Amino acid sequence: MSTITLSKESHKNPEKFRIKYEDADAVLGPKKVIKKDESLPVKESYSKVTIIGAGFGGITTALSIIKNLGCDFKIFEKHDDLGGTWYANTYPGCASDIPAIWYSIFDEMVTNWSDSRPPQYEMQEYMQEIVKKYKLKESCYLSTQVVEARYMEKSAEWQVESWDLKTGQKITHRSKILVNCSGGLVVPNVFKPKGMETFKGNYMHSAIWDHSVDFKGKQVIVVGNGCSAAQVVPALLDYEPKSIVQTIRSQHYIFPPHPKFLYFLYWLLGWNRIGLVMVRWLVAVVAESRYPMFAGNGIINRIMRWVNTRASLRYMKKTIPEKYHDIVIPKFKIGCKRLIFDYYYAPALRDKRIDVKLDEITEVKPHSVVLKSGIELPADIIVACTGYNITQSMNPYHIIGRDGFDLNQTWKEEGQSAYETILVKKCPNFFMVPGPNSATGHSSVVLAIENCAKYFSLVAPKILNGEIKSLEVKSEKYEEWFSTTQDLLRKSVFGTAFGGCVSWYSNDKVNPTAYPYSQITYFRRMRNVKWQDFNIER
Repeated sequence: MSTITLSKESHKNPEKFRIKYEDADAVLGPKKVIKKDESLPVKESYSKVTIIGAGFGGITTALSIIKNLGCDFKIFEKHDDLGGTWYANTYPGCASDIPAIWYSIFDEMVTNWSDSRPPQYEMQEYMQEIVKKYKLKESCYLSTQVVEARYMEKSAEWQVESWDLKTGQKITHRSKILVNCSGGLVVPNVFKPKGMETFKGNYMHSAIWDHSVDFKGKQVIVVGNGCSAAQVVPALLDYEPKSIVQTIRSQHYIFPPHPKFLYFLYWLLGWNRIGLVMVRWLVAVVAESRYPMFAGNGIINRIMRWVNTRASLRYMKKTIPEKYHDIVIPKFKIGCKRLIFDYYYAPALRDKRIDVKLDEITEVKPHSVVLKSGIELPADIIVACTGYNITQSMNPYHIIGRDGFDLNQTWKEEGQSAYETILVKKCPNFFMVPGPNSATGHSSVVLAIENCAKYFSLVAPKILNGEIKSLEVKSEKYEEWFSTTQDLLRKSVFGTAFGGCVSWYSNDKVNPTAYPYSQITYFRRMRNVKWQDFNIER
């Protein structure tokens, strides 16, 4: 366990810590194409473990292997550098909404964050410090798109088929263990109303930001009002637009910014590891105290919802202009949608250049957008803060398990799930860090990642040392987990009829996103491997 002190170079040269627009669009954009040159020889390689994805999940898994397993591994990453979300998402105002002291790896905490919620480029600088410290690039295939992973039953190995996006060369890689760290918020939701192809101005999704676009004097349309939009809208004011019209379809509960006392406490105690741990656990305890408001309808649940609803509404009504109250203040239960911890959005709505409309864009014309109400708005730039396609993000490549089992097709028919958020049926020696149902409405996703990495480090040694040839969760235990978690989540507020809203937490079939228990339970379960729930081949 150690600490990291950042140089803050990212504040001087933020462009060095973000992906180029052309590269992001080529990999994530609607016209993305995998370059394939069949004339080049197939490159073949092998490692004990394969990691797919190089964001927090991939990096944390790699550190777990280095510190606990001591075997070789290979990381496949579609971007040209490591960092995942914090390398690819570079929109103005992009920052962690969870305090960085908690939104970071426990073994690699930072002594000098610039703020309790630092900007994107500082988060990426942190990721790069870890990458350099452990020389992770030496174990990477960068700019490489995985298209298929297939379990080879005779050898009990996974074969990964991928393509080098720069050269078009095919790469075939084998390993004993496959770890999927692709992440859930990766593939942008396509914004494509009628006539979008006729638009003559600039268009961009918040997840694929073009920093060359000049906003000065322009009429800007921002679509959406989730966490990304709450950061983008106030940040765009610094670019001197003529106007910003935000079109929204629903509301979100907005909380006040993190108290300044938190950063003061971090500054006071964070000069050594003991102090960092104390502040980190304080943040975790305060956040975890919100858990009951998500879970059900008992007296404690109702009290916690009332307390947090009151705090949010007090802040919104005090800060947001009264003319927007009916537009932006929710009427559903708190927690049904992702909570927004504000910094600048609510006060920014007082700026005369901003307007908010509870309306939907039904048509785009060359220089304007038409709303469902019939209003036509002039537009020079359209910014889509429309979130991510969770289903596609969790299915970034084809996964074939034992006896030709098609995981992608099974998830399409039954709904996405993973036993204890990490294992799927009929896929031996396959782990997800993190998998479906690992997110929360109040906690740090890095905690979920660390929980899964811990579970992986407890199970993997028996496979790597040859004691076990293959291990997979029993189908009945997978189904039992799926049934139990979905029953619990239907009684929660996460995008349910009980919660009173439609949310990205859930789709028409299941909730593949939210964790149904407390984070204390998650922490405990990930350290208690139930070997009797597995089919083990000696």
